[in-house]
Amino acid sequence: MSNEAGEDDARTANEMSGRAAAVVQAGSIAGGVHLHSAPQIEVPVPHELPPDVHAFTDRVEQLAEMDLLLGSAEESPAAMVISAVSGTAGVGKTAFATHWAHRVSARFPDGQLYLNLHGYGPERPVSPGEALASLLRSLGIPNADIPFELDERAARFRSIAAGRRMLIVLDNARSAEQVRPLLPGTSSCLVLVTSRDTLPGLVSRDGARRVNLDLLPHAQAVALLRMLVGPRVDAEPEGADALVRHCARLPLALRIAADLASSNPDASLTELVSDLTDERGRLDLLEAGDDPYTAVRAVLSWSYRNLEPDEARAFRLLGLHPGRDFEPVSAAVLIDATPTRARRVLGSLVRSHLLERTRTGRYQMHDLLRVYAADLASQEESSAAQEAALRRLFDFFQRTASLAMDVLLPHEQDRRPRLPEAGEPLTNFVDDAQAMRWLEGERATFLAVAAQTVDTTWAIYASLLSATLFRYFDVQGHFDDAVTLHTFAVTAGRQQRDPLATGRAMHNLGTVYQRLCRYLDARDHLEQAIAMISPTGHPMAEALALVDLGHVEMLLGRFDDALEYDSRALRLFESAGDRSGQGSVLNNMGLVLDRLHRHEESVEHTQRALALFRETDDRPRQGYALSDIGVALQHQGNCAEALNYHREALVLARATHDRALEAEALNGLGNATRIVSGAESVMDLHEQALTIAQEIGDRHEQAQANEGFAHAHAALGNIAEARKSWELALAIYVDLGAPEADHIRRRLADLTE
Repeated sequence: MSNEAGEDDARTANEMSGRAAAVVQAGSIAGGVHLHSAPQIEVPVPHELPPDVHAFTDRVEQLAEMDLLLGSAEESPAAMVISAVSGTAGVGKTAFATHWAHRVSARFPDGQLYLNLHGYGPERPVSPGEALASLLRSLGIPNADIPFELDERAARFRSIAAGRRMLIVLDNARSAEQVRPLLPGTSSCLVLVTSRDTLPGLVSRDGARRVNLDLLPHAQAVALLRMLVGPRVDAEPEGADALVRHCARLPLALRIAADLASSNPDASLTELVSDLTDERGRLDLLEAGDDPYTAVRAVLSWSYRNLEPDEARAFRLLGLHPGRDFEPVSAAVLIDATPTRARRVLGSLVRSHLLERTRTGRYQMHDLLRVYAADLASQEESSAAQEAALRRLFDFFQRTASLAMDVLLPHEQDRRPRLPEAGEPLTNFVDDAQAMRWLEGERATFLAVAAQTVDTTWAIYASLLSATLFRYFDVQGHFDDAVTLHTFAVTAGRQQRDPLATGRAMHNLGTVYQRLCRYLDARDHLEQAIAMISPTGHPMAEALALVDLGHVEMLLGRFDDALEYDSRALRLFESAGDRSGQGSVLNNMGLVLDRLHRHEESVEHTQRALALFRETDDRPRQGYALSDIGVALQHQGNCAEALNYHREALVLARATHDRALEAEALNGLGNATRIVSGAESVMDLHEQALTIAQEIGDRHEQAQANEGFAHAHAALGNIAEARKSWELALAIYVDLGAPEADHIRRRLADLTE
């Protein structure tokens, strides 16, 4: 870790460890930017609208109403206009919103954001916090720099949106409460919300303008059918009128019916209507009154009966998939087919308008189609067949997640749970990038699997995913998703009456809270985890939790407690012969000893840790040990020797693509170089560290970089500039509750005197 040394005595040494590398707070203090020109990362303007719908029918009046609303918003900029487009399922809300958004997109040069809130459907609605995280990522905020608390995320989003001309489409909202935190609070943005609900709270409280979409007028429905089917509509006007009535003038039903008509060119529309009438009678839906969904079900059933047997089976089994979307390999697992065969079936279902392909090459179903497919599975598949399909899928995700993590973090294979081998894996990863892409693509599915299994006899899958993917969520900074997954896993462990699984999930949750600088919450969860794990007779699980509890106690300034927990963990690792675990504890103990100004002992512990990491070829941890040795040597006054350790740490950081370590090594190198070579040569080192720390959201290293600037300016006699940098560092330390704040206050007081 990069700490100040040289002319300072031990009492004023900045000794913060870099272990809190991915801390997330309510924003990033851009320390030093008024002094130094840190390079800015170019964030592309977001253009996230889905493709405009093919054969969009008029909706002339509603489009004109939307145009008027946009015009009034531009003429009266003090009032933000929110257009809530409501209507029944299948009426075309998303198509309408997307079509109008494409028409006016040029008037929003700062971008168009799109987010499906999944308010209605078989899956869990997107929470406001998750939605805000997605919007912030679209605007260029890295995961590690997204605040955890909902209010902080909303404030950050409003700050970024202020003054920008953006169009924000929030599709399929559940309620006003889901939408309200996502409002940008600036008259320069327009928000378009679609929902089956009329959202009265959004209208009355937030000034939304409601645009209701009813069933298509009969003439427009016929026009849509003509665009989709062609001249047969004019050749058979009575058949076309009857088909429109049977489809209840719903665009979704009309599109599916039109596909069947196009695929049966020798049959008249009247004959197709007769088939549909028979289908409705078979389903006994005519007594359902005026509910438009009855027509959708009838048309879906009609379309379903025209599928080939393997396509029909695939369609109903895909209704069981827990994810919002899926790729061909997981679909192949679910339907028990080869990937090649699965792709052919998926293509047929797309052509039948029962699936749609996304821009990323994945597949998804309309909510009504998913409900219908799941209903079919419950009716036509035995319980055993459904369970077998889901077990294949859940096993696939668990095994493949383990393979991906083995590629990314091979040194931790023994600490991850395993399922029994079951033949050659369907997915192999050739490098880190491919493994990470797969994990990122399935991130929402992991949460969906955990949510679906947590309260069932399959709750073990929530526990397995939490234990397998903990480091992935941690490294990538997906802390909100991590809290969700590990909370599910805690519930799952209790559901299984498994104190070990519960304790491990509680441990993971506590570590996420530490990353979020919620140190008291972290300590509480880690203490509970140890209390659960200890009686189970699994010393390695207990030791890992003790190490993290010791680290939290160190961050809280409770050094004696930290050393006690580290000592307990070390004994457990030594008994098990776990060399890497021993190294981790020794390194952490070295950090605590350095804070206690026992620098020679600190160097001794971290040197032993480095030897163990080299013995086990654990390159990432070697880098941190090297950096920490360099810090302790600086505190001893051996800055020339410290330089070599920081340089080696920097080489390892860049070789392992560990950006947190790179920032730490650069700051350490800057501090040591200033003492050895002078202050003029270190600004670029701290500037590089600051840039990286801002990119990854490492606020400790941001503070360290500002301290480096301050000491360099002070050495050069630039006291005013030094004060500014120390004040920036102090603001961060105070925000984090870090003990380094006292050291900075003393520095500033000395300047005043």
